[in-house]
Amino acid sequence: MERVHSLRMMSRFLLLLCLILISLFIAATTANTSSTITDRDALLALKAHITHDPTNFLAKNWNTSTPVCNWTGIACDVHSHRVTVLNVSSLNLTGTIPSQLGNLSSLKSLNLSFNRLSGSIPSAIFTIYTLKYVSFRENQLSGQIPANICSNLPVLEYLSLYKNMLHGGIPSTLSNCTYLQTLALVYNDFSGTIPIEIGNLAKLKELYLGGNRLQGEIPREFGNLANLEQMSLAINNLQGGIPRELGNLTKLEILQLFQNNLTGAIPKEIGNLTKLKELPLGGNRLQGAHDHRV
Repeated sequence: MERVHSLRMMSRFLLLLCLILISLFIAATTANTSSTITDRDALLALKAHITHDPTNFLAKNWNTSTPVCNWTGIACDVHSHRVTVLNVSSLNLTGTIPSQLGNLSSLKSLNLSFNRLSGSIPSAIFTIYTLKYVSFRENQLSGQIPANICSNLPVLEYLSLYKNMLHGGIPSTLSNCTYLQTLALVYNDFSGTIPIEIGNLAKLKELYLGGNRLQGEIPREFGNLANLEQMSLAINNLQGGIPRELGNLTKLEILQLFQNNLTGAIPKEIGNLTKLKELPLGGNRLQGAHDHRV
């Protein structure tokens, strides 16, 4: 009797275990399906916000009769089937960017560059924790960079807002994107001073702030950017001298400072930049200035 009782107890335990496992599998599948539907709806929202698609790219390639992961310009994680890449660059798309793109919570790369998108960049996009690459290069976007832009972007490596119509100040909170390697804000309408906190971006390799209305002095803290290879601060209203701390940037190959209001002598420490190939200084009031190219 005891053996029969033990077998019954074991059978019940195994049955219960099977039911638990089945429940967990169903829950995971449901969650997965729900997430992929969220991704699909976010992409369809982008499609709906496009008012002109000259090549009919979205009409041909984005429709509900095929899985999202098969849509052109989309890549997904092989396990979760969540969208990880969105690339609709160079399509001459006209329209605006919907806030629903912020629901693509597994997105790693977002490329909307070389289009004719207008309006502001939804702040929801800058809450996607997984983003590594973001490019809105060469559109017609306006508005300001959200003050809390890097509060939820711990792994962001590349940010390009090149050649838009963005205005306002450059947020000091960009320094919270500690993995940033490329920061391109060139040819917008940014004003105010350059935040000294950008000098804390230890992994930064490329810094492009030219073609704006920035004023004040070049931060001495930029001398901490030991991995910097290219820096453009040209075509602004920067004043004061060239900080001698820039002589610490021994990996620097390009340093563009032309068309500002810089004064004083060129620091002898600039001679430490043995890898420097380009140093245009014209359009300033520097003593003994001449453009340097190799």
